[in-house]
Amino acid sequence: MQKRAGLPAGVSSTVQRFKGLGEMMPQQLWDTTLNPATRLLRRLTIEDAHAANEMIHVLMGSKVGPRRKLIEDHGSRLSVADLDI
Repeated sequence: MQKRAGLPAGVSSTVQRFKGLGEMMPQQLWDTTLNPATRLLRRLTIEDAHAANEMIHVLMGSKVGPRRKLIEDHGSRLSVADLDI
């Protein structure tokens, strides 16, 4: 376990990364994603489907170069608070 900034004294947490939901244990998947009492659903509206499709291909595609360029060009405009973690 690692101490994370902003947590009260005596409280610790662990950070885990998964490539996909299938890597989680069933209870962990329920607790973090499926439980209707605690999950958060957001409705997304896509105004430009073509631009959204291109961005998905850059972010999720197998080519590293375009993804790296996107991060280098625009990454400085983001803060840790912008991350959904």
